[in-house]
Amino acid sequence: MKIEQEVFFQEARSEDAEGFIALLHRGAEDSDFLILDQDYFAGQEAALGQVFDNSFQTSGSFYLLAKIGQKPIGALTIKADAHPRMNHIGDLFMLVAKDYWNQGIGQILLEEGIRWAEETASIRRLELTVQKRNSPAVHLYEKFGFEIEGTKQRGAKTKDGEFLDVYLMGKLID
Repeated sequence: MKIEQEVFFQEARSEDAEGFIALLHRGAEDSDFLILDQDYFAGQEAALGQVFDNSFQTSGSFYLLAKIGQKPIGALTIKADAHPRMNHIGDLFMLVAKDYWNQGIGQILLEEGIRWAEETASIRRLELTVQKRNSPAVHLYEKFGFEIEGTKQRGAKTKDGEFLDVYLMGKLID
């Protein structure tokens, strides 16, 4: 019997930092599609919590979580480039916990991220990198108007040292 649980979406707050880091660690363990490893953000809960809280005062960053209860099961982040000549570009990152793949959570996160970018005067372009072999993610991004703009050969590698090609994808926000 499948137990249904309500998923809700909210912008990340400082109290979500520990759960966000746990989600990243789970993602790194569950899949080698992530370039981050389990040590990424280790010991950085307080600093990340500050980043989340500061995002409410800035127009160049957005941190959205999909949660069941207090547990993050998905995340989308958009962060504008700090350089003034490139601060119209938002770097997008998205992750959904493996147990929740193919349930529409990534689609909702992406819809909300694009909506935020369209309503934010400062972001006029979104860009991301995705492993070429991650065809479900590539398909989802293309469905939402992202285009493959190039391939970064040996842009990532597996835990075993196998080199992987990475697509550079972008979407103009008009």
